[in-house]
Amino acid sequence: MAHFYGPWCIIRDTAQVTCGLSKGMHKETWWWNEEVAEAVREKKKKYGNWKKVKLTEAWKVYKKSKQNTKRVISLQRERNRRNMQAL
Repeated sequence: MAHFYGPWCIIRDTAQVTCGLSKGMHKETWWWNEEVAEAVREKKKKYGNWKKVKLTEAWKVYKKSKQNTKRVISLQRERNRRNMQAL
């Protein structure tokens, strides 16, 4: 099964047989929910508005939305981490 030489390939091939092969394209987002999705949609909408009008006020609104999105994501991840630990 080894295509190349060396110990790294032996380790990789053994792990592939044992664990399976992943394309590495899908990151699990176990903390994602509708609240997070709504915050991200709002942030994107406000960013698009800022790009269109290029006003300082629109930038400030976007920055506040960005901060809110980070807060929502952080809180949701922490909630889910606690729930996983409680199990």
